[in-house]
Amino acid sequence: MTLPRAVPLDGPAGPDGRTVVRVPIESVEHAHADFLRLGTDIEVLGPPELRERIARTVTELAARYGNSPVGGGD
Repeated sequence: MTLPRAVPLDGPAGPDGRTVVRVPIESVEHAHADFLRLGTDIEVLGPPELRERIARTVTELAARYGNSPVGGGD
């Protein structure tokens, strides 16, 4: 999945390979589902209610599937 409306905020990728972008969202509900599809390839920085909702979801998933590390994060 790509984010075609993503606008880079800080220029090219940093030394860690990450790029900070701004993505317009329809709603927290819609963005929550879309961003979860990106798995570990994304970190939501804001808005706070979306970041908290993503964090709550991954916490619930970790509890369901166990906290044992697995390779790759995919």
